[in-house]
Amino acid sequence: MTVTVKTKTTSPARDFVDGLFQGVPVKRVLLVNPPDADSSLFQRETALRGRYTNYPPYGLLVLAQKLRDQGYEVDVVNLNHVVLQTARNVESEDDFDFDVAWKAALASKLDRFSPDVVGITCMFTMTHTSFEHVVDEVANKGIPVIAGGVHITNDVERILNEIPAINIAVLSEGELALPTLLSFINHEIGEDSLGQVVMNAPDFERLHFPQILRPESDDLDILPAYDLSDMRNLSSQGTIGAFYCFKPKDTIFATVLSNRGCRGSCTFCSVRNFNGKGVRQRSVSSVIDELEVLYNDYGVRHVMWLDDDLLKDHGRAVELFSEMTKRNMKDLTWDATNGVIASSCTEEVVAAMAESGCIAINIGMESGNPEILRSVKKPGTVDNFLKAAEILRKYETIHSSLFLMIGFPGETLSMIMDTMNVAREMDLDWCRVSQLQPLPNTPVYDAMVQQGLIQEVGSKNLRFNGGAYGKQTQIEQGKAKALTDDFAEAFSAIPMDGMPTGEQLTDIWFFMNYHLNFNRIFHEIRPIKIRQLEQHLAALADVISPENGFAIYFQGYLEHATTGSIDPSLIERLRVRLETSDYWQDRFDAFGLSLSDLETATFKNKEQLWGQVKCKA
Repeated sequence: MTVTVKTKTTSPARDFVDGLFQGVPVKRVLLVNPPDADSSLFQRETALRGRYTNYPPYGLLVLAQKLRDQGYEVDVVNLNHVVLQTARNVESEDDFDFDVAWKAALASKLDRFSPDVVGITCMFTMTHTSFEHVVDEVANKGIPVIAGGVHITNDVERILNEIPAINIAVLSEGELALPTLLSFINHEIGEDSLGQVVMNAPDFERLHFPQILRPESDDLDILPAYDLSDMRNLSSQGTIGAFYCFKPKDTIFATVLSNRGCRGSCTFCSVRNFNGKGVRQRSVSSVIDELEVLYNDYGVRHVMWLDDDLLKDHGRAVELFSEMTKRNMKDLTWDATNGVIASSCTEEVVAAMAESGCIAINIGMESGNPEILRSVKKPGTVDNFLKAAEILRKYETIHSSLFLMIGFPGETLSMIMDTMNVAREMDLDWCRVSQLQPLPNTPVYDAMVQQGLIQEVGSKNLRFNGGAYGKQTQIEQGKAKALTDDFAEAFSAIPMDGMPTGEQLTDIWFFMNYHLNFNRIFHEIRPIKIRQLEQHLAALADVISPENGFAIYFQGYLEHATTGSIDPSLIERLRVRLETSDYWQDRFDAFGLSLSDLETATFKNKEQLWGQVKCKA
């Protein structure tokens, strides 16, 4: 049961925090970023390839600076970086113990810093178990725990039930809510000032303080405490963003957030849960100041924008990019991994993007079917997508990708084919296809629960299909069984007017991935785009998924197209892959590919119209 505190009496909350902190004022705060996943999912061989993500703990660094500005002593420990660094530094597999690595680093920081309270973040559902282990480790040492982040905000009641060691949850953005909470703990203010806080009080009913304390205007113009993060070494231990393959391996990457929120209200997205409605913008000058600090003090030469709606204000976007061009940061490049909205990709905006160092973007299209776009409240139309693509194709130095999603409620195979056809017509550089992953506290999740399409089990065990920890990666590695043994037969059985099952969606995903991405390579002739494809496929075959037979095959094709020959070691690598994987042999058969294509440099499928659908349905 939950209780919303509306009165100005303070006894339940005051008694709880006084008992929790034993009347000792909070002076030192430790902020913790847990490993992205737990030991059961972590593979050292993947870490050695540099495949796992290793983002700066941007939100914690913003919080750290905000707290320091108010007189608190603050430190940050990034346990994800710790485990990646340890995995790569030990001499052998026997010398590496995932849990020992992060526990030792945490214990050392706790002993040396001696915090009065520990704040622990959790961004992703995949991090839930790892997050729980870190919470328990801190709680076992008798230190109060405050939890926050996107994952907690999306599913706070269930998470507090499952992890009772969390004492207090801070929801949404914490720059105002956390300092206010600490001031209350220190008897400096009353509880009527509290907001976005849930107290997990065992001796009282759970206490909710729902007042919104959202940072605005000057509150957003804060430089993260980069000195508390190993900024120069993060990208040497893992990846940041989706486009690291286009930069030299020794490039130092960072992330920057120029505005918060999104104009859209997509039913599958949780951005509004965390950031609220609309978009709040930092001043352009503060963003440029941050870029200059990263560039001059930390050697950063590439940034990934964390914005969910980077181009919301066209005039501001052009001003920002123009100012980047004017400053003395000539070799600084950037990407928009999180995606941009197609209608904002105007000629003026894209030209400014290219001039300021943009090397890659993702466009959030999701569906090419108008009915689905309306049902999920996507801020875009097919016309928007086609117009944006027409402009982006003029700027070849920008690698432009599409976010596509399948598996929406009521979506038939015919509707999915609409998505394929629009994506084909847009003819951009890559399509990032994913299956819908309904997150708790989003409209599509609630609707699917009501319709009986999914069970209301929360996000604890939600596993994404893509990414280094995703299901598809484990299937390609042979560590999980493919859902269908005969791909061609399974796919042809799907009726065009029917809604595919979850298992069938996996096959459709594979079908789309081949036709929209790999088969298209046969017909690319632009030198800049061929170079981008070579870099992308090299990363796919060497870093992202060495088991991916398509990546190896099309590396061979591009090598022959550009040099007239194919490295024998590449042919041998494909031979081994097909001989040792029924999964990949079946898919090569389904799409008419073979090892002999590389051996004889005869590519039978080259004359097939790229993207042409060969489906019996």
